[in-house]
Amino acid sequence: MKKQSKLSELRWPIGIILAIFAVIGLGIWTIEQANVNPVVMDDYYFESYQDVELNINEIRNKQIAFDKKYDTQILANTPFVIGQNSIAIKLTTKADAKPVADANITVKITRPDTDKFDKMPKVTSYENGIYHIEPFAVEKIGRWQIMTKIITPDTLASFSKTEVNATK
Repeated sequence: MKKQSKLSELRWPIGIILAIFAVIGLGIWTIEQANVNPVVMDDYYFESYQDVELNINEIRNKQIAFDKKYDTQILANTPFVIGQNSIAIKLTTKADAKPVADANITVKITRPDTDKFDKMPKVTSYENGIYHIEPFAVEKIGRWQIMTKIITPDTLASFSKTEVNATK
């Protein structure tokens, strides 16, 4: 009979202990990475995801009805530049291209990866179907999004997201 060495007898227990330490270490690393890169909630519909989930069919039906009845156009200087920028939103009927007054428009200028740079400029004036939005500052080069929520007098709603780049 051959005698086994002490080291070969401890091979499996040592391997299991090392695997446990590796799993604990990777768990700690995962938590640190999650703190460095936090999850940012998508607010495409300008509401919490719970409200959107409860009302998604109504939201989509209003969007479809809006798209059949109205045309929207975002008038922006693209690409954005570092510093002051401005946009306007043109809203007309599809049937006869008449301007639509009294719409409730919410605008959000954001980066797709974080909410740290979010801007919520207000509508400053309305003129012949064009809603002028107050100027806003862009501080960082790269991708930006113009998110809009438009509610018309007949309570139809539209949500849109337009990608814009920012340069120096």
